[in-house]
Amino acid sequence: MLKIDLENLLNKDQNFHENNDTGSFSPRDFDKNLLEIFDEYPVSQEVFEVYKKFIPMKSDAPESAKSKLFDTIRNFAKEQAAQQKYADALVLFRFLLVKSQLPSEDYYSIAEILFKCKKEKPAKIFLDIYEKKELNKPLLFLTLGNFYNLVSKEYKKAIKYYEKFLETDKTKPSIYIITANLYTKAFGDEGLKESIYYFNKALALKPDDRLILHGLAFGYEKLGDKENADKFYKKILENNPTNIDRYNYGLFLISCGEFEKGHDYLRYRFSIDDINNIYPAEKEKRWDLISDIKDKTLLVHYEQGFGDTIMYCRFVPQLKNFAKKIIFVVQDSLYDLIKNSPKISEGIEIISDKTDLSKIEYDFNMGLLDAPYVLKTKSDDIPLAQSYLEISEDCVKNYAKKHLKKSDNLKIAIACAGDKNSNYNIRDIEINKFNILTDLKGLEFYSLQYNQTPDNPKIMPLGNTFKNFVDSACAIRNMDLIISTDNVILNLAGALGVKTLGLFNKQTNYRWFKLNSPDTGWYKSVKPLQAKEQNDWDEVFSELINILSKITVS
Repeated sequence: MLKIDLENLLNKDQNFHENNDTGSFSPRDFDKNLLEIFDEYPVSQEVFEVYKKFIPMKSDAPESAKSKLFDTIRNFAKEQAAQQKYADALVLFRFLLVKSQLPSEDYYSIAEILFKCKKEKPAKIFLDIYEKKELNKPLLFLTLGNFYNLVSKEYKKAIKYYEKFLETDKTKPSIYIITANLYTKAFGDEGLKESIYYFNKALALKPDDRLILHGLAFGYEKLGDKENADKFYKKILENNPTNIDRYNYGLFLISCGEFEKGHDYLRYRFSIDDINNIYPAEKEKRWDLISDIKDKTLLVHYEQGFGDTIMYCRFVPQLKNFAKKIIFVVQDSLYDLIKNSPKISEGIEIISDKTDLSKIEYDFNMGLLDAPYVLKTKSDDIPLAQSYLEISEDCVKNYAKKHLKKSDNLKIAIACAGDKNSNYNIRDIEINKFNILTDLKGLEFYSLQYNQTPDNPKIMPLGNTFKNFVDSACAIRNMDLIISTDNVILNLAGALGVKTLGLFNKQTNYRWFKLNSPDTGWYKSVKPLQAKEQNDWDEVFSELINILSKITVS
């Protein structure tokens, strides 16, 4: 069917029903919008013929026959809209606009279809008409809440109407839940308190609902209320828990410094569908972490990213007390550094992940992150917190000769972002944010970001000099101070024992359990500076300037 055929058909019917209040919005306005979407949403021959057939219908036809016809066409229009045949639906609703008095719900249906066709202005006209005509206030508030939430994605407006609905009906836990979720969707962390308020309202109506319990556990955790977060995590575990629930509780416990119990629950990570929790060793040989293997060979395999390997490799030497022989598989980029660090490698066979594991003889394997569970490590006795990775002095000096300025200024290196493929990017800070530091006298700045050149000529890029982590370690060892967000450089600097200022967002990765202290607990050389509000780094940078100013004076 051609667009001109539709236009000619619509021109035969150019008056809306006298009882339909569309203000100044005329049939020609309606047709203009309809014809503009024709190319994207063609009108079917079936709908065209339906409209054509009933154009001659007389106004004095029997009411029962008309009512039955209008209901049939209305249902047909809704079916077409549900199948995203929006032009078909609008043609059918146009027929109703011309031939019948529309109920309020039809004005809403037309508004929703127009909005989905990117016709926001006419959609707003019909939405306003619906708002005037709908006499059932709770239904009005709920419908408008759903429109702004699900259709236009204007979450703050959606909240307004859901709250109006809840003033009229306090018995619907689902609306409390929707409103709770919308507060964090619309306002981020600034909406946490309101979100928790509505989740608690829902909880009063459905005390065992897992969705509500999750919302409260996560909400209180983000808010920093660990006592209430723990209460609701425990309620989740009493209510048909899944392995994901157990795993999440483990992460929470570790963030609270409860290492033994937390790493116990962390073992459930291998039971959930998360590519970050996979390591390619044989499942048949996986150690249960309890059985006696003193006369066996244990293969310990790294997990997740470089930072995780650096942070957790400190535990591997203590595993020698549990097995006859330890084989430690690390990422190839870390192989040389770890192999040549005696505190880790002495008495342990270090192999690269480039090695074909099917040719390695061993009895059992385990994931690296399970080491604290096996060792019953507590948060106050983390081993080797002073330092444990090493690099030869000759390497450090040779690197300086090749790549660093020769001056008496204090050398400060910046690392502001982690792996872009990571699912955890709230730790990053734009490199340009650090420009405020570079005018301080007596300091020279370097960037340790790989494949990133700062716009500021006062920050010298070193990342492209790194072939592996030996080079990264050499650069770090040449610095008087490292300034780093939560990324592999921070872990590497801490493991090398180099003085570091760690910049942490308000919400951090679960491992950082001790950020209100002079050090992080994991690394004695890393002083944490944490944002008081999520993504608000102003106070952190004020403190940075204060610290650096004192360094230059001294």
